[in-house]
Amino acid sequence: MALTHRLLLTLLAAGLGIASFPPLHWHPLALVVPVVFLFSLKGARPDQALVLGGAFGLALYGGTLNWFAEIFGLMAVLLFFILALFPTIFAVVMGTLGKRKLSPWTFASLVAVLWTGIEFYRCEWFTLRFPWITTGTALPPGYLTPILGVYGVTFAATLGAGLVVFERSTRIAGVAVLTALAATCYLPRKAPTTTDLRIAAVQGETLPFRAYLQLSDEVEGGADAFVWPEYALPYDLRKHPAQLEQVRELLVRHGATFLVVGSRTDHDDGSWSNTSLIAGRDGILGTHDKNRPVHFFDEGVPGTETPAWATPLGRIATPICFDNDYSRIPLEAVRNGAELFLVPSMDAEHWTARQHLQHAELVRHRAAETGRWYVVASSSGLTQVVDPTGARIDSLPLFDPGVMMTEVATTERLTIFSRGGHLFGPATAIAAAVILVGTLFLGRADRKKSPGSDSTEATKASETHA
Repeated sequence: MALTHRLLLTLLAAGLGIASFPPLHWHPLALVVPVVFLFSLKGARPDQALVLGGAFGLALYGGTLNWFAEIFGLMAVLLFFILALFPTIFAVVMGTLGKRKLSPWTFASLVAVLWTGIEFYRCEWFTLRFPWITTGTALPPGYLTPILGVYGVTFAATLGAGLVVFERSTRIAGVAVLTALAATCYLPRKAPTTTDLRIAAVQGETLPFRAYLQLSDEVEGGADAFVWPEYALPYDLRKHPAQLEQVRELLVRHGATFLVVGSRTDHDDGSWSNTSLIAGRDGILGTHDKNRPVHFFDEGVPGTETPAWATPLGRIATPICFDNDYSRIPLEAVRNGAELFLVPSMDAEHWTARQHLQHAELVRHRAAETGRWYVVASSSGLTQVVDPTGARIDSLPLFDPGVMMTEVATTERLTIFSRGGHLFGPATAIAAAVILVGTLFLGRADRKKSPGSDSTEATKASETHA
């Protein structure tokens, strides 16, 4: 196949990938993307694969994450190139492995491990870790998510695609894998039927303290707890006793136990941390310092712990915004006993609706992985409630200040993912590293062997001629 034709297929795969994420969110296309991309790479030389992988990455990330420009300006271009390195590495290794005589199942499995492992590294371990725009998060949470998480979904999709693309003898098996994966995502799951806690989540960006109080007072029928956005109070609430008293009065008026609010912690050395406070009627019940500040933003000293605080409503975790983009941090909260997640979040209005909608999807996967209810109060959206299956139960319109009243429940049940399924992602990353190292040695051996082979063949030809 000519490089031009391969490039067109690669751009088609990227285009389908863009459409599978919000705002279009035609998520079934996510199952087609690896099929088309792998077909474009089938039989490609490593130098061709280098071009194809880079083109796929730049087109996919540039098309989905174009809102980077609203935040980072021209530096967004550099970020796109960094993100594009990962599919480029995958493509080059695949081009090198393609020369080897491997069984279809072995080759498809290696490709799936490589794709998933590189994706896990990029999302969870890399210095500029960024867990958006993956195969597993393009699809809706399903039956596989609470078992192996989003990276297990990515593996299944890539394995099925490899079986479809590489050999006719495994094509039916590949279609069966992709069909089964689709079934796990789209067949109905049993939703929780028991809810006994009323939570009020307030949405509003850079409002004064009294405005958050007024929105909270719109709640009718009482509430067990309130949640305000990240940075709702861009100062240390504990140093403002008059406002703490007003919070106490709010809780008393509505029969609520506590308020979770985005605030900050001022440290003795002059530094600070982005903090969520659990403010009760008699004082502060717990705090959480943001573990994962947004890249290139000054968000203070990162936290190192993910506590679950004992409250009259159960053990509550309050990881902040970006903390919930990763699998590890909510998982650690559940290990610490978290039975419910109440999340202050902040997505600035000028970051665009596309950014807000893409970000909101990640909470659905965290909820399904951990089997926990999530209530998110976001500055300008998406303020939402997600049940333990990953289904979005309710939300507020983007950008408009308001309050969402919802009913949730606590649970102690652990998913398979929480018990050990989360190790699948790191395992694929380690296996992918082994594949990468092995491929480097194979490539070096091939280069050393080629001149000698040519020389040997030339000698034999000379002897025959003589």
